[in-house]
Amino acid sequence: MSRAEQKRDPDAPLAFTLSAAARKLAKFYVAALRESPVTPSQLFFLRQLWLEDGLPLTELRERAQLDATSATWLADQLEKAALIERRRGAPDRRVVRIWLTADGRALRDELAPEIARWEESFETLLRRYHTAEEIAGFRAVLATLIDVLPEGDDLWAELSAQWDDALAALRDYLETTAEGA
Repeated sequence: MSRAEQKRDPDAPLAFTLSAAARKLAKFYVAALRESPVTPSQLFFLRQLWLEDGLPLTELRERAQLDATSATWLADQLEKAALIERRRGAPDRRVVRIWLTADGRALRDELAPEIARWEESFETLLRRYHTAEEIAGFRAVLATLIDVLPEGDDLWAELSAQWDDALAALRDYLETTAEGA
């Protein structure tokens, strides 16, 4: 057993464990992108456009899991770096779409092989300890967390409402059971 395994708290909250892993991955991306003109946050934002160019800023924000302020700030930075441009929609001038520039597409062509190599290195590392099925299950759990957890304060409001509903159902059940006894 390694020293890390000896120190690991088997009862640590899942969110703490995920945060620790996310911090390590973030450090990896910071180091890997050191020579690149973009940060990890900018890369994730750009990657959404590499998958589908010309997205409305609101949809891009949702896909990148960002709040409105962060998405606007990243768009400002990437526009200043000449990697994207904003264009108003033809049918609806209120909709701002984000498009890659030639430099943004060139960066995609430059970084796509690197990203694939990084992903393969993560997969290889995980395969030392887990089966392909376990890795697929982990991806599914992460996707579920991303899909179902609300943003920010909404998380606590929703969870609180769920707890209140569960407690009310339990109280009703116990009262009904007590009356029938």
